[in-house]
Amino acid sequence: MAGTLFIMIACFTWALDTLIRYPLLSAGYSAVQIVFIEHLTLVLCVSPLLWRYRTAYRQMPKQSLACLFFIGGMGSAVGTLAFTEAFSFLNPTVVILLQKLQPLIAILLAYCFLKERIGRHFLQWAAIILLGSFVMMWPDLIKLSDAQWHYSNDQTFILKGYGYTLIAVFAWGAATVCGKYLSYKGVPENAILSGRFLSGLLVLLPIALLMAPSLKSITVIDLGLVVTMALLSGLIGMWFYYRGLNRVKAQTATLVELSFPVFAAAINWVFLDIHLSLFQIVGACLLIFGNIGLRMKELKITSPPVTVSNI
Repeated sequence: MAGTLFIMIACFTWALDTLIRYPLLSAGYSAVQIVFIEHLTLVLCVSPLLWRYRTAYRQMPKQSLACLFFIGGMGSAVGTLAFTEAFSFLNPTVVILLQKLQPLIAILLAYCFLKERIGRHFLQWAAIILLGSFVMMWPDLIKLSDAQWHYSNDQTFILKGYGYTLIAVFAWGAATVCGKYLSYKGVPENAILSGRFLSGLLVLLPIALLMAPSLKSITVIDLGLVVTMALLSGLIGMWFYYRGLNRVKAQTATLVELSFPVFAAAINWVFLDIHLSLFQIVGACLLIFGNIGLRMKELKITSPPVTVSNI
């Protein structure tokens, strides 16, 4: 159960992240600016690890290095930027609804590239988890039928919104599979963690330099908030995430990640006094119950049989 618990802790830190990230975006700071400062902070924090694992990086086969760069460049940098940008084009409910495709991407990629079997028990528990996720969103989905899905009727504008969302969905789903691939190859968790942040920074650097003239000057207080966010959801959250990913299959990990909205709703209740609805409570119970049930079933299947010797 430790693997599932670790990923849930990571989801909790990501949910806390929203208390800082969205106010910063509302204050006029660019997503590129925020994500770049986060990665710069994280690379400075993990620089001792980058030095420690320098030999491991040099000895990695090209396929493993490509996976590591994809995790940071696409999963950590491009995926986050694309998801944030999608909110400028589409109704947030549409963006979050499409984000539910991420587990399907991860499960299919894990099946094709990691040869993770999709058993009947997995499909049964996955159905419960996905049902819980959609039950939590049901009130928003009802409102969506009468709401404006796009902020413009221009075809190019609409395609950009869906494009950014799907880029993020694919990037995050594939990053989970790449992380598990490196785990199978024996790459240490901290080497994946530090390599992720460095490759993300390398991708963000030219983008940030190109956009530098248009970026808003950040105050010392807001800079402190970005650094705090980086340490909380980046360093601590991703450390727990890779600890968990090392212990569960990629297909299981991507379903556990759906516990994020459960923690986000709970945090909104505690800090913003936004009370939980009946749908959110029922959906959260289904989601948590499904993840625990799936993990217990997997442990039961993989546990060795008990032999009784005759005395």
